[in-house]
Amino acid sequence: MVLFKRKPFSLLPPLPHIPDDAEVFVMRGTGEIFVNYERYLRRLDYLMQKKFVDAVNGKSGLTYFDALESENKSTTAIENVFPEVLRDPILRKVQFSTISRIDDLVNAVYDEFKRDFFPGEDIIILGAGDVSEQWEGTIREKAKFPMIRGPNGEIQRAAFARYFVRMHDSSPDEEALVDDKHLRRDRKVFTKQNLRAFLKHSLQREAWIGAPWLVKEHLAIQYRLPMEIPAHLLQDAKLLASKQQMLQTKQPRKRTKNFSQDELKRIQAEEMQRTGAQSPGTTVQAEPSQPAAPVIKYPIEDLDIAPNRNGVVRPALEFFTDEMAAYVRNGRNQPLNDITMESMGMLLEVWNTLNVQCEVYVLDSFTFDDFCDAMRYKSRDVPCELLEEMYCAVLKLLVDDEGDVTLAKNILPEKPDADDSSDEQPDESGASTPLPEVPARSTRSRLSQVETVADMVERAHRAIEVPGAQDWEARAGARDFSNGGWQIVLIGLLHRLSLSPIWKERADKILAWLAPIETIPDSQTPRIRFATMDINLRILALQMITMLSISSPAIKNFLETSSEDMTGERKKKIELQKKKRQLAEELQIKDRERKILLPDNMLPDSPEQVSVEPVSINGDDDTIEVNGMMSSDGDDDEPSTGRSLRRGNDRKRKREEEAIRVAEEKKKAELAKQQPKQSKEFRKVLADIEELKKNIHTTESDIQDCDRNLREANVQRTKVLGRDRFCNRYYWFERNGQPFGGLPRSSTSHYGYANGRIWVQGPDELERSGLIDRTPEDQEEYQRQFNLTVPERRALEEGSTMLQSAHEWGYYDDPVLLDNLIGWLDDRGEREKRLRKELLEWRDTIVQYMEAHKSFKDEEAARRMEVDEEHATRISTRHRAHEGQSASRQRCLKWTNGLAMEYLGHLHSESVVRSKSKRKVALHPAKGIAVPVNRHGKPVTRQGV
Repeated sequence: MVLFKRKPFSLLPPLPHIPDDAEVFVMRGTGEIFVNYERYLRRLDYLMQKKFVDAVNGKSGLTYFDALESENKSTTAIENVFPEVLRDPILRKVQFSTISRIDDLVNAVYDEFKRDFFPGEDIIILGAGDVSEQWEGTIREKAKFPMIRGPNGEIQRAAFARYFVRMHDSSPDEEALVDDKHLRRDRKVFTKQNLRAFLKHSLQREAWIGAPWLVKEHLAIQYRLPMEIPAHLLQDAKLLASKQQMLQTKQPRKRTKNFSQDELKRIQAEEMQRTGAQSPGTTVQAEPSQPAAPVIKYPIEDLDIAPNRNGVVRPALEFFTDEMAAYVRNGRNQPLNDITMESMGMLLEVWNTLNVQCEVYVLDSFTFDDFCDAMRYKSRDVPCELLEEMYCAVLKLLVDDEGDVTLAKNILPEKPDADDSSDEQPDESGASTPLPEVPARSTRSRLSQVETVADMVERAHRAIEVPGAQDWEARAGARDFSNGGWQIVLIGLLHRLSLSPIWKERADKILAWLAPIETIPDSQTPRIRFATMDINLRILALQMITMLSISSPAIKNFLETSSEDMTGERKKKIELQKKKRQLAEELQIKDRERKILLPDNMLPDSPEQVSVEPVSINGDDDTIEVNGMMSSDGDDDEPSTGRSLRRGNDRKRKREEEAIRVAEEKKKAELAKQQPKQSKEFRKVLADIEELKKNIHTTESDIQDCDRNLREANVQRTKVLGRDRFCNRYYWFERNGQPFGGLPRSSTSHYGYANGRIWVQGPDELERSGLIDRTPEDQEEYQRQFNLTVPERRALEEGSTMLQSAHEWGYYDDPVLLDNLIGWLDDRGEREKRLRKELLEWRDTIVQYMEAHKSFKDEEAARRMEVDEEHATRISTRHRAHEGQSASRQRCLKWTNGLAMEYLGHLHSESVVRSKSKRKVALHPAKGIAVPVNRHGKPVTRQGV
């Protein structure tokens, strides 16, 4: 992406509603459209400034067009020159690197990988004696041998590696066993210049000193690199460390006082007398005092804190299915027939992605429960709109209206050549059943049939034979999704992905169900097979295409626009905070003026103003009314015994109260006439104070709106609440990127919640190896210190619902359990202190939506019970009608994609637009993605205003 002033250069949004007969001017290189020639010329002059930078190779002082051309050439050169085998290990090495200068980073990577080779890499073998003897080959296998040190620490054998190399100019079975000293790469391939260009093309980092290098998101997804920045590399952690270092360097030095010899002897004698020690002249030696125990400065590493051993364990986790709960509590000895643990993580990942970026997918928000019910839905007669809309909305992002794939070239594997594809296609003119033997005088076509049958036996599916699957791009571009169309597109896309080793295993597993080898597929086979597909295969397919869509231009533009929106909201919040401080200062000035004018504006014969509110006595609930009066509808000291007493005493009391009220009004009127001359000025000061208070309240409300907009626009990545002592991660997915209860205009917004749970993920493998699964020596040391190992402590403190790995998930949906969890966390630990702080900060909001979730489930259970009781009294003789009634009760069928109907005029899963006159509105004006607008023509927020 071309840079301007060190920031990515943004293009102008497309103009809406251009008449067909209008004269337009298109900017070359950018595709921007103008209807005004003067604006076109101004934009051209702006792009012709030599202030643009090629982001790939760092060339500056270029026009936009020169920078774009240079960047395209550099990118193409990098893709063609730099070895594919080296990309994964190099990117994995530089991810989160803190080497500041790019030159230093290039040197460090070059020195480390200069003598390190990888399987699949083309290399040159050097002769043992004659350097001129060289052979070309490809590394097939690599074996690394570590360094060996002696008892005294001397190196007895340095680390080295050996490689099995397949020679190019020899027979296929001939290999050579070579060490790294006799191998080298082509000098034109792995150079510092090429490495620098590759790193600049692949890395990015934030604009603050000390920020780590980050691999770009689409590359991190492609090579499965960790994307969550470690806590100690975040900007807040860096600032805190710098601040602590500054405080340590600025500590004042203690001044020492010079004492005389007499003063020193006197001080020593007083000290010895105070402590009871013997004088220096005595023969008895005083016992040396024990050194004071070092003061522990908390927080520290969580597992370095001694166990409490008070029997308090972490609150038991809930699991999404009863089968999962039994699976965890029974030692994970039984198989999972419903949702697997791996699928649980994918369900949460996809649900969060589609809801956070729902404007790009043009999908109404939906609850997590509806999402899971839709993924389980298996009726062919009554379609589930939510299920079909999700798949179709994601598939539309992968292919544009022209049928061109919108993803980067490296994401999808290349199509096979025409000759290869023709060999794979079966001969439709011959028999489709396997032939038992080949005749002695077989023709060439007969032999091709036999080879095709052999290939079919090796294949796990018939995806290549599904009608229309090979032209999935054209079908997706035409939006031909109805009547099984999107299932065919899905099969074609998965078959394309199966050509890559990264995707093959997962794609083949799904295709084996959608296009089984034992069934000859037709146009309806994918739709029928998908209707009975297991939920684990469904979520795997949806997760694969959703992760592909993240690298699409629409998502990238949405992320950039959201980042710009956050910048604008931050600036707005700063201005509002500045305004609030100014209003507070003005309020203090006006309050001082009020205090100055107060003595002259008090009522005569009264030392202070009379309050019209009841005055509390000693903070109790009982109050004394103003002037000792009782309310007109109050009771007497003696309780009334009936209507007969009210006829006399009540009437008399009312007459007395009325007379007192009239007298008070006359007195107030006379006092109003006797008010001093300054009362008008005093009233103006009071009015100004009330106005300032009102403005401060409005400003605080605007600041809260900015905070809400910042939270909802923070869609770059899901924020984790924190980790506990055993590195379990805690997520509240509504925390950022989406409204707490979903989009207000959604068809299910009246449910009042989106997810309603705090999800807990088990520890990652890297964290387990360093903190939980320690070496035997470390476990013995921990045993000596705390009388138990870390796994034993974990079993003791987490109970029967312990999560073993990052593939396992549990949750909390009860406010009581949430409070127990907060009480279980120890803020003396580094991780749990941060987690406890986040939970306390969000506790009230989390509880609000937990209770909304529980309330909705209770109401739904009550309604379902009523419906079951009603249906129990009726006996239906038509099985289909009974099945339709049962399906209509499923909650996921109540969801409708109103966002697509409003701004596209039809559903994603429909091939024909319902109303061509429906006005289409761009979902995101800044980048050409569709965003709703209000009646004033401005984009609405997620709150619908």
